[in-house]
Amino acid sequence: MSASTTIPEELIRDPATFSRLSAECDKIIDTQRLLPDFVFWQAFPKYLATEYACLYGKDAAILLSQMSRTFGDESVNFMTIDPHPVDCYYKRNSWFGLASFSSATVSERYVPIMYAGTFPKLLAGVNVGAYWGSSMKWAIFADRLRWELALIATQDNIEIPTIGRFRYFTAPMIASYMRSQYQSKDPSGAIASDFAARFLPNYAI
Repeated sequence: MSASTTIPEELIRDPATFSRLSAECDKIIDTQRLLPDFVFWQAFPKYLATEYACLYGKDAAILLSQMSRTFGDESVNFMTIDPHPVDCYYKRNSWFGLASFSSATVSERYVPIMYAGTFPKLLAGVNVGAYWGSSMKWAIFADRLRWELALIATQDNIEIPTIGRFRYFTAPMIASYMRSQYQSKDPSGAIASDFAARFLPNYAI
C-alpha cells in the first residue's frame, strides 16, 4: 500500500474502537461456531437464508440500508471471522478486518469498501464474516468457505422484501441448494442431507 493511499474512514484503525465493536459482535454472534450449528447467542423470531454471493451486489447495500432504517441503527458493521480480524489484517495493514458504516451512507459506501473499489475490497478472501446493526436487533452470519450461505436473523418478525437477485430459501430448498453446491464432490447427496438435518432444527426458515 503506497503512502498516498487514503484508508477509508469506515475501516477501523483504532484498537479501542475495534475492541468495542468486536465485543459488540461477540454479544450477538458466537464467533467460535459455524453453520449448520446455532451461531447466535439468542434465538431470533425470524431467519432468512440466501446465497453468499448476494452480499457482493448493490442489492446488499440496499438491504442493509433498509434494515438499519427499520431497526433504528446508527451504524451497520461487518467483521471478518475467518481470516482473523487482527492476525490476518491488523498485523499486515494499519486497519482491522472490521468496517463500520453510518446507516445514512451505507447504501453508497458499502460497494466501494467491501468489494468493488480499488481499496480495500474487504470481502475479498473472507471465508466467514458477520454483519450486525448497532441496535443489536439483527445480524447476518455469512459462510463462503463451506456452504456459500448467508443467514439473516432479525429480532422482530418483520417482512424483509426480496430485493433484486436475492432469493430466500424455504426449508426444502436448503437441501436442494446444498446438493447443487456439492454435486461433483458428493453425488450421493449425503453432505447436503446432513447439513439440512442439522441446520433446519436450529433455524425455522
